[in-house]
Amino acid sequence: MALVKDMAIVLRRLDYSETSQVLAVFTREHGQVRLIAKGVKRSTKTRVATGIDLLELGQAVFSLRSGKEDNLATLTEWRQEDGFAHLRRDLARCYAAQYAAEITSQLTEVHDPHVRLFDALHQFLLALALEDAVVALVGYLWLLLREIGLRPDVARCANCGRPVEDRGLLYFSSREGGAICRDCEPAMVEKRRIPPPVARALAQETFGDKSIAVQAFDLLDYHFTELLSHPPRTSRPLRQALGPQRNQTRRRPGTQ
Repeated sequence: MALVKDMAIVLRRLDYSETSQVLAVFTREHGQVRLIAKGVKRSTKTRVATGIDLLELGQAVFSLRSGKEDNLATLTEWRQEDGFAHLRRDLARCYAAQYAAEITSQLTEVHDPHVRLFDALHQFLLALALEDAVVALVGYLWLLLREIGLRPDVARCANCGRPVEDRGLLYFSSREGGAICRDCEPAMVEKRRIPPPVARALAQETFGDKSIAVQAFDLLDYHFTELLSHPPRTSRPLRQALGPQRNQTRRRPGTQ
């Protein structure tokens, strides 16, 4: 039974007993790992233990049994590096971080390393202290889709292959894997409208305009709903936390 040391971000947590937790963590070198943290909530006379929190960054030491990687690994040591306290001071930032954690947990495989994605998630959590929540989230989600090989093509029609830039009315199909031009749209069953400025922003990876970022999030949320076959659990609370800004942009001409 080998002991492994790695940096980790907590994606999910579940109280296992009065003193223990089951965690899904995203590690830098080993990908997603599922751990049991025995006694992590046990308090002593000199220390009150509250367990390991969601979205904490820490240095983890855990045991892995050769040939039984799918089983829960045992966490033997956890040293917190950053609790990202700024996430607890703003609902939009908090739910944006939880949305990113949920999608990362759902769409990455256990023990499948993604070093660049781990670094991007870390930088995203730091950026939420200063950047607009939805702008930062869209940038992270777009990178995640590239890293796991599920990024849709919004520069060319997924059906006929022709460039869609400046072709007017555009659609998007998650099942087809990208943008759909007006000529190909009638044959598509699953589709939704995509404003051309949103397609350009995604293709160029420029998300600084908040109103464009909100519309881009609507599109990505739709895409994740199709990929997972259900809406992300944190989608509704995040939309509510975004408040009037999202409501003002979601029904502009060219959207559904």
